[in-house]
Amino acid sequence: MNVLLCLVAGYLIGGLPTGLLFCRIVKGVDPRTLGSHSTGATNVSRVLGKGWAAVVLLVDILKGFLPTCFLPSVLCADHLIAGTLAIAAGLVIGHVWTPYAGFRGGKGVATATGTMIAIDHVAVLAGGGVWLLFFLPFRIVSLSSIVAAVSLPIGMLLLGGRPAAYIVGASVLAAFILFTHRRNIGRLLKGKEKRL
Repeated sequence: MNVLLCLVAGYLIGGLPTGLLFCRIVKGVDPRTLGSHSTGATNVSRVLGKGWAAVVLLVDILKGFLPTCFLPSVLCADHLIAGTLAIAAGLVIGHVWTPYAGFRGGKGVATATGTMIAIDHVAVLAGGGVWLLFFLPFRIVSLSSIVAAVSLPIGMLLLGGRPAAYIVGASVLAAFILFTHRRNIGRLLKGKEKRL
């Protein structure tokens, strides 16, 4: 029951639509009607500019990091790993399908990054290196995010000493990021994905 509570708490927190709120406050627009139709930082950069996008990115990362760090020990101390994974899953699902804005949010990368920093910051640092390796030559955020997400569980395996449950969780997360980027993947295959 406590694990389910972690999942629900994560979902309600993750659902806070940061990009949507900033776009409405700053410019009175819904980012889901513009650009890539996402509330994530990449689309916010198209709507409000890079400065506001950086703020949204930071808040979305913290939205994943802080609850994953602190809530499992409060809500699910007897099942810490399961509770941590449940919180992380809820946060990312909530970000993508926010209950506060018609179940249409972002693609989950920043919030997922925050959850994984809380779980394994060393592996995320390596994943960040992979992200840069693809972003710097190609300037395509979606491609870099997809490759970094897929590299994360591989990096955890190579680094060793990680609980199997966390590696499985990172693998499921990578699959979910692939799912949320399915349209981007289609555009990438056609050579039509936008560069930043």
